[in-house]
Amino acid sequence: MSYAEYKKIISDAVREYCNNGGSLLNIALNNIRKEYIYDFDFIYPEDTKKNLIDKAHQAMQKGKDLPEGIRLTKVIFRN
Repeated sequence: MSYAEYKKIISDAVREYCNNGGSLLNIALNNIRKEYIYDFDFIYPEDTKKNLIDKAHQAMQKGKDLPEGIRLTKVIFRN
């Protein structure tokens, strides 16, 4: 999954959160919980899924494409 694809998903989640009364300041200060929902290309064992999720988070922090086999489908911000 490319950076542009998952950036749109994250942007949509931020917009939805703010439209529902959430604060950009809370997002900026990392004061809210985030839930990332992923789909996998294949049926993987749980340890492989965890490894792919860890690699996906690292890629997102660096603004890079996600590793093969995993796709971000939704982000949910919670107070």
